[in-house]
Amino acid sequence: MTEEPLDDLLALLPITGAPGHEAQVAEWIRARLAGMGVAPDQMVHDRAERQSEYGGEVGNLIVHLPGRRSAPRLMFSTHMDTVPNAVGCRPRLVKAEGQIVNDAPGRALGGDNRLGCAALLHLARTLLARKGDHPPVVLVFFVQEEVGLVGSRGLDLALLGHPVPEMCFNLDGGPPDEFVTAVIGAERFTIDITGIAAHAGAYPADGLSAAVLAARAIAALDREGWHGRIQRSEGIGSANVGILQGGQGSNVVMPSLHILAEARSHSPAFRQRIIDRWKQEFSALAGEMTNQKGEKGGVAFGPGPTYEAFALDESGPTVQRALAAARQMGMAARTVSNDGGMDANQIVALGIPALTVGVGQRRVHQTEEWIDLADFAQVCRLVVEMALA
Repeated sequence: MTEEPLDDLLALLPITGAPGHEAQVAEWIRARLAGMGVAPDQMVHDRAERQSEYGGEVGNLIVHLPGRRSAPRLMFSTHMDTVPNAVGCRPRLVKAEGQIVNDAPGRALGGDNRLGCAALLHLARTLLARKGDHPPVVLVFFVQEEVGLVGSRGLDLALLGHPVPEMCFNLDGGPPDEFVTAVIGAERFTIDITGIAAHAGAYPADGLSAAVLAARAIAALDREGWHGRIQRSEGIGSANVGILQGGQGSNVVMPSLHILAEARSHSPAFRQRIIDRWKQEFSALAGEMTNQKGEKGGVAFGPGPTYEAFALDESGPTVQRALAAARQMGMAARTVSNDGGMDANQIVALGIPALTVGVGQRRVHQTEEWIDLADFAQVCRLVVEMALA
């Protein structure tokens, strides 16, 4: 690997790009591609931000690298956003140890997924040097992956060109020798609890606390094994409370509380069973709890972002092309299943088989995050082998 991919990575890591705020990242990538010789009409943004519940500055960036070789059209993808706590990171190259570390206390590094962006820039640079002697390739840099695959959910399929790519190689996740061919499905849902406001000092018994109702329900679900990792005779999955928002002040019995939760399972039926059990518990408590006047609160449920599970046919061309590229490099790759959502979920839902390759993050999203440069070099070579296999 030349120094250019490492230079790209070190430049990309500190650029602010939390979900919905990827415009600076996209602008930098477009400028870098233009410097390589990619024409302006080969780069286009869709309007994925318009369908996002979070809004956003920009849509997915789609880059066409037309080839002259008669071969299947290929798609390579990654995402531009990082988790919010990566904003303000200070990457530092430790060349002797083959690492990039972070000198910003309390910050993640954002290797997820600026590593993927840098690897796709390396692929573009390599293919452009071949002056068209490669299959037709589409690069897609997604927005808003970290908030539920929202950017890939809104991908404008028509902008990928005709015919639609036959297969996709998505960069995300763990080590590059693990090819993710099956990914869990997840469904986020909202729980809005209505309590009864009252002065918390003078008339607390006139109130009905939305916080207490939520606490009792969550404690019961946790006690019965319906929160966290869930392993039951009916199936395997997980559930989590991600966000709680409510309250008016310490002197008011909490009159309302908004919860964003999620359920995950490779089985859609069991995922629904998890959600149904949560609804049962919250609804039962809302029907039982009263203030001293016998008045009750209420609970309402709503849908959130959802993506479905998938499992690729491992004898199919997408997986076999990836394995052949690994063999060409002497890499002992293996196929794995993953319990974290990836843009591949949405790509597969659009009808394009998508395999995900890791790019070298370690302790991803955490304040101890670091980057393994040997893994990064390996994935840079791997994407080229996949494109030219």
